[in-house]
Amino acid sequence: MADISILIAHKHEKANDQAFVVALKTIVENTVSDYELLVDTTTPANVYAIYNRLAAVATAEYIVFSNSDVFLAPGWDAPMLEAAAPDTIVTGVIVECGAIGVAIDNVHRNFGMRPDTFRRAEFEAWVQAGVHIPPTDGWYFPSLHPRQAFLDRGGFDLTKGVFPVDPLDIIYWDTWRKSGRKVRRVPSFCYHLQFYSNKAEQKKGIRYR
Repeated sequence: MADISILIAHKHEKANDQAFVVALKTIVENTVSDYELLVDTTTPANVYAIYNRLAAVATAEYIVFSNSDVFLAPGWDAPMLEAAAPDTIVTGVIVECGAIGVAIDNVHRNFGMRPDTFRRAEFEAWVQAGVHIPPTDGWYFPSLHPRQAFLDRGGFDLTKGVFPVDPLDIIYWDTWRKSGRKVRRVPSFCYHLQFYSNKAEQKKGIRYR
């Protein structure tokens, strides 16, 4: 059995496929634990429904929700697994390119805004040199969850809406905290192209400067 199941809802589209190629390379080359990768390519179906379905068929005790425009740094999984527990959601540090607003929970640093301009070696060297971790709980994807607890709570509540209009991940986290469970942030790093599955985002001028 794998240590973790990595779950990705991928939207087939030329530019986003290019991002996913990079994402896959970083998963294969930078993951140090035993893992299984589950990918669903039926998006633009309800993304949260896809993640619920993937979680149901995953085999590992812990699941990681990620996206096809997220590039993982070397050894990203080790700190997450070290902090994994049945009552804990584990988050890392998301470095975002700045093509759109960067959340206060994340770090703004531009290592390229498209898959073909992503400066992977530079990003990984920067992470290795040491990155300040903002004093918050972290962002929602990628994150590690105890699979059984996620399933027992019904997964993402699909009655609350659909992506990207309704933040079912935020709703899930809020109910998780209210139940007395924990969210813990660890030094696990990734780079995010920010909503690169969206064609309008792909074409923004800022990505070509």
